[in-house]
Amino acid sequence: MRPKTFRRRALLLGWALVLLTSRAQADDVPLARSTPPAPPSSLSLSLPDALDRAERESALVRRAVREREEIAAREVGAGILLPTNPLLGVAAGVRRDPSYDPTRGPTFALRAEQMIEVAGQRGARLEVVRQAVRAARLREDVARTEIRARVRTAYLGALVADELVAVARRRAELADKLVTAADTRAGAGAASDVERALARLERGRAVRAVLEAELGASAARGALKTALGLGATRELVLTTSLVPPAPHTLDVAELLRRAHERRRELAALEGSRQELDAELARLSREAIPSPTLSLDVGRDLPGQGFITAGLAVPLPLFRRYQGEKALVRAAQSTLDDERLLLSRQIDAEVAVAVRTLEARQAELSLLEREVLPSADSSESLVTEGWRAGKFDLFRVIQVAREAGEVRTARLEALGALWEASVALDRAVGGLQ
Repeated sequence: MRPKTFRRRALLLGWALVLLTSRAQADDVPLARSTPPAPPSSLSLSLPDALDRAERESALVRRAVREREEIAAREVGAGILLPTNPLLGVAAGVRRDPSYDPTRGPTFALRAEQMIEVAGQRGARLEVVRQAVRAARLREDVARTEIRARVRTAYLGALVADELVAVARRRAELADKLVTAADTRAGAGAASDVERALARLERGRAVRAVLEAELGASAARGALKTALGLGATRELVLTTSLVPPAPHTLDVAELLRRAHERRRELAALEGSRQELDAELARLSREAIPSPTLSLDVGRDLPGQGFITAGLAVPLPLFRRYQGEKALVRAAQSTLDDERLLLSRQIDAEVAVAVRTLEARQAELSLLEREVLPSADSSESLVTEGWRAGKFDLFRVIQVAREAGEVRTARLEALGALWEASVALDRAVGGLQ
């Protein structure tokens, strides 16, 4: 037998033994049952809890906090008493002088220098850091205000989406009742197959509307979970009830005044302006000459030594931080323009938000006061009349659709009203 054929057969025999052994062990040992994964625990959140959690989990807020901490760390370098290290020089050699006895001998000289600040440069540097930290804290407030407005809108949008699902399911339940009633009437000879087909067609449309509403609710909750830093599989229970916001009682002039007082964006720009003012003051202090004190200790020839002290002051003839000051002044002009543009933008935002809120309040009031009660009453009356044989099924389906559209319009108007309310609070600065 050839060696290769022998090795091949031995390998096959070994694999057969392994398979037989594993099969025997499998027959003796029962299979372990796979346990399904535990369902994720639900999280109940009210609107205030959601806003607090969003502040903690927001990347925008965290970035602003880290920026403030980095700026605050500059205080360590700005508060150093002596901005430069001392300078120490050593010189040594041999000097020869025929007029002295001995005529030659070793010499050395030591020189120590230290620059000191006398014009308050350290205080100016610390003031720049304090103003920078203040401006960074105001930008952090802007980030918090922005994320709170986003989460508040997302939370209320999720509540509206849930209510839209409930409306769609109510329409689907009515369609199921119509199908059952049409089958019963057709069995008794009081309805035709056309009515049964119309009822099933309406039920199909109602079921499709439920699926669309559930997809919308899932998307709304997904956006809210993302803002809250929750996983996609985490169940979220919203405990705040959906009610219309309270109407505002302030006029536009008062709202504009409050907006200019409370908007953090304006305060942040003002803080940046004060930071630039402190930077300009620092550059003016830095331009004042800082003297350098020196001390010389040396030995010339044996028996000859000296100690001298000196003072050196640079003359500010050419270098007076002219370029740095020009850049700061240009940045100040830019901030002034930004502040003017932001002020105009705030005026426009407040005016538009007030008009939108008033229009949404009038729309919701009309729907709740007149349209919705009429739709509910018409739906009930026509349904009862169809059961009594006074109306055909087509009339019932048409009225049911109109009633469902009115309920949907009412919820959409309520959601739009909340969006307008959040936009007005954001424009005025009321979310802080």
